[in-house]
Parts: sequence; C-alpha cells; structure tokens
Amino acid sequence: MDNTDQYLLNFKGYNFSLPVVDVDFLENLEDFEIRDDDVFIVTYPKSGTIWAQQILSLIYFEGHRSRTEIVKTIDRVPFLEYNIHKMDFLERPSPRLFCTHLPYYLVPKGLKSKKAKVCHRNSLWTFGTNRNTFFKFFFPAP
Repeated sequence: MDNTDQYLLNFKGYNFSLPVVDVDFLENLEDFEIRDDDVFIVTYPKSGTIWAQQILSLIYFEGHRSRTEIVKTIDRVPFLEYNIHKMDFLERPSPRLFCTHLPYYLVPKGLKSKKAKVCHRNSLWTFGTNRNTFFKFFFPAP
C-alpha cells in the first residue's frame, strides 16, 4: 500500500478516494463471501453506473416499485469498494446487488468461481465497446 497523497490511496496499483474507502475492507476483499445469486454491475466511472443501478433495481424489486423512490440508490445497490453507510454486506438479503469500478484483479476470488451475475457496461472487463453487453443476462437474443 502506498499513500500517494492525502486524498488518494494506491492499493495494489489502483487508486481509491481516501475519505470514503475502508482500507481494512480492501485488504480482506479477496475473501469476501460471494453468493450464487449476487449481481455485480461493473463499469468505468461516469459511464452510466447510476442508470444501470436504477434499471437493475426495478428488475429485481419489481413488486416494490414505490421502494425505488423511498430507498436511495446507494442503499439499494451499494458500491462494493466504497461502503459509505457502513452497512453489513453479509447481512443483506438475497439477491444482493452491488456496483464496482474495481479492475478484475482486485475483485473477490468467489466472483470468479461462483455463479454470480456480472453485468458490465464499457468496463475494464470488456474487450469491445458494445453498449448492449449490459443486457445480455436479462434479455437474451431471440
């Protein structure tokens, strides 16, 4: 770990915002428990993350449409690496929805071996620039 300045933390070659990142959580992120029904939205910053959070919230919480307006987006689909409200991710009911801007090499090991869904939109994990990649899990081609 290398502290680049008072606002950034360089952790394994990736920069995090110091005021909102929990260093202990980052150090243990590799062993974070992934469930088979977890859903991860993986995006570059400023590439439609909130849009994706809103859409998946409406898909997964379809029976609770009024909940979308009552519960803040960050509480419905929190960022894995930035636990701003200090919620206990392990206590969240299934299916759990998460967002992340993490590169592939920093995600929990279980995400690579479990059946969790990964929705990526122009992310570090894609090889092309197809904007429709995001929908591949929810709207299969006819």
